[in-house]
Amino acid sequence: MAVDVDLARETAEVSIDLFGEDIAIAGQPARGIVSTELVELSSYDAVVESRVTVAVLVDEVPPIAKGVPIIARGKTYQVDQLMAAQDDPDVLVKVVLR
Repeated sequence: MAVDVDLARETAEVSIDLFGEDIAIAGQPARGIVSTELVELSSYDAVVESRVTVAVLVDEVPPIAKGVPIIARGKTYQVDQLMAAQDDPDVLVKVVLR
């Protein structure tokens, strides 16, 4: 009997379990991988800045859009933009915060 395994989903879950932190998205508790990265800001004439990002499992958080509040590491941020390059946006989404 063959077992259908979603490798992208399994990898994302393990990553969140190992490296994730407790966060809140739009007031709802969640887990996400929080980091500081150099990112190219799409709406700022290709400016590169050091910004806080968070990666979360899509189906375990409320809908994420620009302006949604996220609390991470004791500080409140807002979603500024989705990261441009994503391996599987149906499983894991990464956003830039401000």
